[in-house]
Amino acid sequence: MNILSKTILVGLIPLSINAIGLKEVLNLTIQNNLNIKSQDYNIASKNEEYKSVSNTFNPSLSIGSNYSKLDMDRRNTQIGSTTVTFAKLSVDLYNGGKNNSIKKQKEYDKNIANLTKQDIIKQTLLQAVTLYFNTKTIEANIKAFEDKSKVLKSEYQRKKQKYELNMITIDEVLKLQSEYEANNYQIEELKYQHIEALQNLSLLVGKNINHISNAKLPNALNLKYKQSYLIRSLATNLKVLDENIAQISSSKKVKIKLEDTLSTYSYSNYNTNLLKDLPKNQNQLVLSLSFNIYDTTTKAKKQAIFLAKKQKQKQLEYAKLKDKMIFNLSTKRLVTQKLKINSAKSALKMAQSVYKIIETKYKNGIIDNITYLDALSKKTINQALFDKALNDYEIAKANYYFASGVNYTSILHKL
Repeated sequence: MNILSKTILVGLIPLSINAIGLKEVLNLTIQNNLNIKSQDYNIASKNEEYKSVSNTFNPSLSIGSNYSKLDMDRRNTQIGSTTVTFAKLSVDLYNGGKNNSIKKQKEYDKNIANLTKQDIIKQTLLQAVTLYFNTKTIEANIKAFEDKSKVLKSEYQRKKQKYELNMITIDEVLKLQSEYEANNYQIEELKYQHIEALQNLSLLVGKNINHISNAKLPNALNLKYKQSYLIRSLATNLKVLDENIAQISSSKKVKIKLEDTLSTYSYSNYNTNLLKDLPKNQNQLVLSLSFNIYDTTTKAKKQAIFLAKKQKQKQLEYAKLKDKMIFNLSTKRLVTQKLKINSAKSALKMAQSVYKIIETKYKNGIIDNITYLDALSKKTINQALFDKALNDYEIAKANYYFASGVNYTSILHKL
């Protein structure tokens, strides 16, 4: 990793952890992940929106002042300048149920914000688990290829000494050297993949991770499928659209409004002999009733939302089918991974046995180095496949847990 990459990583993630376990990775992800934390602001915003419409009477109190001046052809009975200072209280006694509908809509928005956060937590934790065990697979692969490198180096040095004593031809040495260098190339590529995986995990967790410890998820039980946070969020979105329709429909209903205005008047530049009893203070109470008989927009607006609701319903139906499919596949994946572990274990044992036999024959000069290197490569590859199968099984368990809809806190408690 170059200096620039290190600098960027340190700048983004100031604190460092030398070694970390899976439970700590998941807990820190929930606490520190910026994408998850951003949802708290969204939730707070929706809460404030709900508070703003919590009083369905929508009371308002306003104060103000008006100044008017009349010039030129002013009659004797007209006032030149008038200043009015007022305080006005307004209350919606009934507005066709619109305010109640808005309140319900904002409450649904709050619920959606909370469900969205939970879904993001679930997806982020699943991503963290996958990265964690993929990193363990890379580490196991590095060890397998480094073990192979040690064997190749030792054999290369032994053959080189024999060549220097004119006991063998150069092609046997070059073959081993080529295999050794190719193996080292693979190790370097794996080391880069290891760094990349740790950096991605560090970004999710919010702290620099240099090493991870061995870990296993609790054994998966026969879980029952529950609807995911995403499904519940989509279903709540339909309720929001219902309230939008109700708000538009309210425009065709009776509206009753109460207004009470207290005004104070001040006059200047008028005929005091003709205008003697001008009001100083007045209170005006207005109760208004209105009914919208006809407009050109309500029907089209309702139809637009109705069609949008139909779209959301189809999306919800698809999401439900996909959710259950993912759960069913995650169940089958567990079975498949167990079989793969058994197959990989059996293949590794056979490869190890074959390698021991070939190694003995090779050292006794019965077989050539091509057969020997082939046996060594198969043993290394099968070791890597077995380690991958073990870690993929842990990832399969995580997918099964999260696809079932189980609360992630129950998984953390079992770690």
